[in-house]
Amino acid sequence: MIDSSKKILILGLGGAGCNTIAGIVPYAVEGMEFAVADCDFQTLETCAHIEHRLAIGKAFTDGMGAGGDIEIGRRCAENASSQLEILLSGVDLLMVITGLGGGFGTGASPVVARMARGFGAATLFFTVLPFPFEGPAVQNRARTAIRRLRTYADAIVQMPNALIQPDGEALFKDSLERSNQTLAAGVSSLWKLLARPGICNLDFVSLHTMLSYCDAFCRFSCAAAAGQGRVDHLIDALRTHPLVADGAVFENASGMIVGITGGEDMKLSEIQQIVEGVAPEGEECWLKTGVVIDPSSAGSISAIILAAESWKEPLVDDGRGGLRPASGIGKQGELAGILKPRSRTFGGAERTIWKGEDLDIPTYIRWKIKLPK
Repeated sequence: MIDSSKKILILGLGGAGCNTIAGIVPYAVEGMEFAVADCDFQTLETCAHIEHRLAIGKAFTDGMGAGGDIEIGRRCAENASSQLEILLSGVDLLMVITGLGGGFGTGASPVVARMARGFGAATLFFTVLPFPFEGPAVQNRARTAIRRLRTYADAIVQMPNALIQPDGEALFKDSLERSNQTLAAGVSSLWKLLARPGICNLDFVSLHTMLSYCDAFCRFSCAAAAGQGRVDHLIDALRTHPLVADGAVFENASGMIVGITGGEDMKLSEIQQIVEGVAPEGEECWLKTGVVIDPSSAGSISAIILAAESWKEPLVDDGRGGLRPASGIGKQGELAGILKPRSRTFGGAERTIWKGEDLDIPTYIRWKIKLPK
């Protein structure tokens, strides 16, 4: 049974995103909704089995790629705002997969994140970063894209190709397959935890809290194990996942979501052992656990972890034109009060209200945009 009260969309942007989505679909859980968007129409032809395909930017690229030009990627996305609005309308959680360092995905990602935020959707970006051999120019474009993207995205999971690929002796097609499987496992597991009722449900409120407080960046780990000693094997695989630095990320995490999926044979003691095996010691870490029983997982247990690299309370309007952390205290508290209540010195002017919005509050606060560091 699927919880249809929330809409989750998984979107592939650009060549890397489209190709990854095409590779994920064979592993997808029934009910998952996918979409792809690119300015290279030839790439979209390989995604004919995906229902939602957006061919955009023909006026700028004539149906070809962006040629590594970030500005063209941005303009293509902005020019296709009406198409993107239709796609994003009603979405509660947008999971985006894209490669950074090229043209379209790199330029379009901040545009899509900004539009999704405008529709009230939570946004989680899985960004595949270039290999070192692709050169410093590509690496610099990827770093610039991350800085721009974090202004609008709720959370970004950085996935350097150099980390998620096997050793250099592996065939290139096998490397791509491993990357697809890693993303497929993580995205599918997260979808199941949110869309399927669980014994200990991972709800949208908890995920939104994590995404709002993680200061845009979080780490990702997923694994599965079966047979005798499956819990020990699972914990070891989670802690040695290439994206979590041999478990060091877990030890220092200030916020963590642990999602566990197993068959009807999964024991309470196993759930407890998994959480204790990955969660940092002490009480300072914000922790949320989700558990789903999936009959098709009989004999095996899988888990996904989202770990916050830092934890900062989002700022909210204090009702008087000022700012305060959501709970009244926090690391960003020194900014509270920078915006003073509007003075009535000039003829007793009232606040400017338009369509229910107080325009005297800066746009980045009203739209909940995080300013780059």
